[in-house]
Amino acid sequence: MNKVFGYARVSTIDQNLDTQIEALEKFGCDRIFQDKISGVTTQRLALDEMLAVLREDDTVVVARFFRLGRNRDHLINLVNDFARKKINFKALDVGIDTTTPAGKLILSIFASLAEFDRETILEKTRAGQLLAKAKGKHIGRPTGINQQNYERVKTALEKDMSVSEIVKLTGISISSVKRYKKSIESK
Repeated sequence: MNKVFGYARVSTIDQNLDTQIEALEKFGCDRIFQDKISGVTTQRLALDEMLAVLREDDTVVVARFFRLGRNRDHLINLVNDFARKKINFKALDVGIDTTTPAGKLILSIFASLAEFDRETILEKTRAGQLLAKAKGKHIGRPTGINQQNYERVKTALEKDMSVSEIVKLTGISISSVKRYKKSIESK
């Protein structure tokens, strides 16, 4: 049997969920999940719990569209996941309903805008990197070997220490320890 799940969120403990809950109850949700937590927080227990119980042909309803996701990209990803898993989605405040052609169109437009935004950011990042490189600035990991760290890793390896033991003892990153170990073993 298909279920209708509501989700409501406010950003602070001081804010009130009452208007969202009322709208979701009026809609007829079988169960309502509630979070009182900042949108930027990645861990939201009620949202995670709701996502775990959703099944194909269930419906997720929110009173306010932007209360579902942490940010626009997270929101679009969630709604795209719903579509992929054949879960219906309704946002009461903006009239989005993925069971209708118009609702699917609106979400497609949002997804396209998010993709355009991501591509634009990547393009700007690449252009900035090329400009910095043209000006002689180094991009990425520092070149060469930190001789002091190299010697510390070499000494530890001679004492038959594991990579994780060396990392704990020296504080050198695991990637550097592995890189130094590979260099030492190849000689």
